[in-house]
Amino acid sequence: MIRSARTWDISMPITESMPVYPGDPSPGFTTSLADGVTLTIAHLSLHAGTHVDAPLHVFPDAPDAGQLPWMRLCGPACVVQAKSSPVDADQVGCWPLRDRDRVLVRAATGGCVFTADGARALLGRDILLLGVEGLGPDKDDDPGLPVHRILLSASVPLLENLCLRDVLPGRYLLTCLGLPLPGREAAWVRAVLSC
Repeated sequence: MIRSARTWDISMPITESMPVYPGDPSPGFTTSLADGVTLTIAHLSLHAGTHVDAPLHVFPDAPDAGQLPWMRLCGPACVVQAKSSPVDADQVGCWPLRDRDRVLVRAATGGCVFTADGARALLGRDILLLGVEGLGPDKDDDPGLPVHRILLSASVPLLENLCLRDVLPGRYLLTCLGLPLPGREAAWVRAVLSC
């Protein structure tokens, strides 16, 4: 018997009107047609759209996006629902996580940010990756990016700008392949869940 898996593309479409991190440029595209060929040049940050942050994002001389082990980005994942934001250690403690999970967090409303103790609680669960809806796991007005620093210092990549609205909490298989961008702090990804 052949069973067809259900799949969800959880990547955010990249458009000129998409939300971007405060201070980052909005995506722009210049398209030309010459000799019957269409050519588009994109002008955008590596942090626009669904992307993965590597440790180099906050730590000089740390591993870059081209050095992220793809096995951290692909495999069993648990989608959980944030009841409120910021997510603290108590909320993390209620999630049905397994060791070595890739954790994808649906936002209660808007984006989903974490407290420092919430990030440390995730490390206590030995997660492989944290993915969030919204621009990132830190508050926009906190330039120190403490949650980024806590997780990336433990080599936990951050998958940001996910689109989980059509995905129910539960267990899935995550396929998330980033572009090989040596020397860069982040990489755009196409992320898909299946079950």
